[in-house]
Amino acid sequence: MPKQTFFNLPAEKQDNLLNAAKKEFSRVPLHEAVISNIIKSAKIPRGSFYQYFEDLEDLFFYILEEYVKRNNERFTLQLKLNNGD
Repeated sequence: MPKQTFFNLPAEKQDNLLNAAKKEFSRVPLHEAVISNIIKSAKIPRGSFYQYFEDLEDLFFYILEEYVKRNNERFTLQLKLNNGD
């Protein structure tokens, strides 16, 4: 889970970091991903990364959790719109 400092960032900066991470995670599996590629793409210092997340796995599982939440919300909405069908 991100640290509070991540949530204090403007939405644009949050999105920038998350997009850089998604780019890296789509390029290689988690165990081959590197923070240096993410911070370079996001244009943030390495120290800032660690102010926002504990480590690479923390960031990966946060993104995964957000995808799961979004898909669950979409599924629930479709059930409501279709009276449970």
